[in-house]
Amino acid sequence: MRNSIRNFPRPVIAILTLIAAAIGGGAFAFFNLPAGWLAGALVAVSALAFAGLPVYLPDLLRKIVFVVLGISLGAAVTPETIAGIRTWPITLSLLAFSLPFTMGGVMLYLRYVSGWNYRETLYASAPGALSAVLAMAADAKVDVRLVAFVQTVRVFFLIAALPSMLLAVGLSPHSGATPPLGAHVASLNDMLIMTGSGIVAALIAERVRMPGGLMIGPMIVNAVLHGSGYVQGSLPQIFLLGSFVVLGGYTGTRFAGTTAAMIRRLLVDSIGAFVVALVICAAFAFLAAWLSGEDLAKTILAFAPGGLEAMTILAFLIGLDPAFVGAHHLARFLLIALALPFIAPLLIGKAAYAGLEPEQEKKPKKAKSKPRGKRH
Repeated sequence: MRNSIRNFPRPVIAILTLIAAAIGGGAFAFFNLPAGWLAGALVAVSALAFAGLPVYLPDLLRKIVFVVLGISLGAAVTPETIAGIRTWPITLSLLAFSLPFTMGGVMLYLRYVSGWNYRETLYASAPGALSAVLAMAADAKVDVRLVAFVQTVRVFFLIAALPSMLLAVGLSPHSGATPPLGAHVASLNDMLIMTGSGIVAALIAERVRMPGGLMIGPMIVNAVLHGSGYVQGSLPQIFLLGSFVVLGGYTGTRFAGTTAAMIRRLLVDSIGAFVVALVICAAFAFLAAWLSGEDLAKTILAFAPGGLEAMTILAFLIGLDPAFVGAHHLARFLLIALALPFIAPLLIGKAAYAGLEPEQEKKPKKAKSKPRGKRH
């Protein structure tokens, strides 16, 4: 059965993957689970990947979905949101201060509890900026599979579990499985303005290589349009739900090709690293919320050790301020992307790029004995 499915053409596999994602999202939404459409799609497609079945979604679909979600995220901004930006420097400063503690805690866990080597722990400990981290890990000649697995598992648990955790302790203001802002649909004129400006902003942001540009570009433009009151309303609910299903399914496809042996080896390590990172980030989020007066739930999500796009979308989906969350994750993305290339050599020396352990690097190489020339 598996072999016959593997022989299906890619478009057929993509359709089957979307169907599985929709079923999973619909099931989670039916039981009114937080972020149901996103988390359910992620769980369903991940289960298929773990079972060894082929899963696939075209990258073009992911790009389209990011533009749609960026427009929707910007539409969630209000004049009240703009007025609240004055408190952001406090939380942004504490976020930057928390970064070495988060990475250091995860590195210590993976090194001394899980027995990883130094170079993998450094790149696996980065709380976000997955694309940049994987690129740097590849240049440093580390095992990129280990880094990618830990990073992906962390995002998986954040999407699948964090909304329920917030809800369980009474921190999430919205318990529904559908987006809280989908009731007020924009007029046709405003929708055309939102869509046109969003597409142009996405193309420009992608051109200048802005982190998460396909989503952040449309989000910024539409945040300005909605925050100023120039346009009002959001895209129809069906576009949002479809985007959540695609995003969850696409994230689940990252587990394709994961063998049972690799899962057994890395799952415990990944869960432990996730717990360490989450505890440290939550501690700093509590401090930031107390000092700034910001809502604790959205501050926790802004400090959560997840990806830029996923956490910003999750904030929108469960009714928290996506502009606040997105700004903080974008700031952390830039900090990691800019600082990690300089931090790696300082922390672990040449081993970060030579693919050697520090202990190996210190061992002097044996001098090769030169052959004596023949005497004439």
